[in-house]
This record gives sequence, structure tokens and C-alpha cells, in this order.
Amino acid sequence: MDLAQMAGWLAAAAAIIAMLKKSDLRLKQGLIIHTVLYGVHFALLGLPTAVVSCVIALARITLSIYTRSLLCAAALIIISAAMALALSRSTVDILSLAASVVLTLSLFRFDGIKLRLGLLAGSILWLIHNVYFQSWGGICLETCFCLSTLWGLWTIVREQNEKPKKEICL
Repeated sequence: MDLAQMAGWLAAAAAIIAMLKKSDLRLKQGLIIHTVLYGVHFALLGLPTAVVSCVIALARITLSIYTRSLLCAAALIIISAAMALALSRSTVDILSLAASVVLTLSLFRFDGIKLRLGLLAGSILWLIHNVYFQSWGGICLETCFCLSTLWGLWTIVREQNEKPKKEICL
């Protein structure tokens, strides 16, 4: 197995572990590790647009821990769009931009179930990107990311449904 694919597999493991966390903070901390490994993976594959998306994602995740600012999210989306359009070699490269926009809005504006649904949507866009570029570690990563996100959603919904409902006395 070459070094690029190994980095992709490590990124997959980090993403799976992150997505199984119920705490939004622990999820985001795990995603930071995942994003660094994913960036290394794409750098070794020679995909500059994906690398730039990962660098921006690293900033996005880190900032989203400290702020929910719509202005900050908009700035990251503009930077993502400019970099992706400047570096894109094919229309499929634009999928990393679309994923970046979805993930930025999700990380800055949502929490709980909505956050995880946004992460799922972004992951599906990355999955299509990785299938096209034959990133085997990335394909595994995003497939597992989708499955672990669905599992995390299921556990959150199940816990919410198990909580006793408050009755309103009239």
C-alpha cells in the first residue's frame, strides 16, 4: 500500500471515531485530526484543490469551536470558492467547493441533529469526488463517515425519544 492511500485509511479511522461522539465539541476535535490526515492524503495524490479545501476545513472546524458567526462562515465560503475556482482542473473538482460550503454552514450554524445532517450531505459530495479520482482510502472514509454519521444520528434520536415527555397541567 502506498503512502497516499495509507494516509487516506488513517483519515478514515479518525473520521469514524469522531462521528461516533455524541458531544459536538468532541466531534469537532476529532474532525480536526481527520482533516489533517485527509489533507496529507490529497497532497500525496497531487490534488491541490482538495488540499486547499482541507486547509480551509481545518480553519473552519477550529473556528467553529469558538464562534457561530455568520460573517466568519461567509468569509470562509468566499475564500473556499476563490481557491477552488482558481485551482480546479475539472468540474468534479468543484464538488470539494460544494462540500466546503455545506460543511461551513453546518459547522457554524447548526448543532445536534442538524449539524450531523449537514456533515452527511458534505460527506456525500466528497464521496462522489473520491470515486471519480479513485481515492480508495477516501472512498472508504466517506462511506464509513456516512454510516457512522447515520449511527450517531440514530443514537441521538433514540435518546431523545427515551426521555420522559413533560406533561402540561391545565
